[in-house]
Amino acid sequence: MLSMRKILVPIDLSSAATHVLEQAQEFASKFSASIDLIHVWTPPTMLAPEALITGVGAAQQPFLEWVANSARQHLAQFESLARGAGIAIAHSYCELGDPATTIVEHAQSGGYDLLVMGTHGRTGLSHALLGSVAEKVVRRAPCAVLTVRTGS
Repeated sequence: MLSMRKILVPIDLSSAATHVLEQAQEFASKFSASIDLIHVWTPPTMLAPEALITGVGAAQQPFLEWVANSARQHLAQFESLARGAGIAIAHSYCELGDPATTIVEHAQSGGYDLLVMGTHGRTGLSHALLGSVAEKVVRRAPCAVLTVRTGS
């Protein structure tokens, strides 16, 4: 019999991620599984990580630290909205790294039974230029992967 106790949902914090999370909730309900979120971010390459940023009335802060704090805040907001919509989230993780690699490593170390993730459905030149995190994860994941089409 198919057993799913732990579901990992990689999210990019876009509005489409809500649809992906709703699909994961359906599986979690049917299998009495828990849902964990993971958001993987990469710093913009245009600025050095050690660069400092300032704002009006704000102290200087390393750029990489500012981006990490911003990613955590956005994840917390997303998680709060999801919980408000009745979606039970056990844990959420905000990680720095290559999205596909980090998702696969986290799925493996966390012993997940299923990954539920969105795909933008890009083809042609945009797929060739942007690549596909979902495609890379499907090829390397240690567990089943359900991809949810979120748009083009």
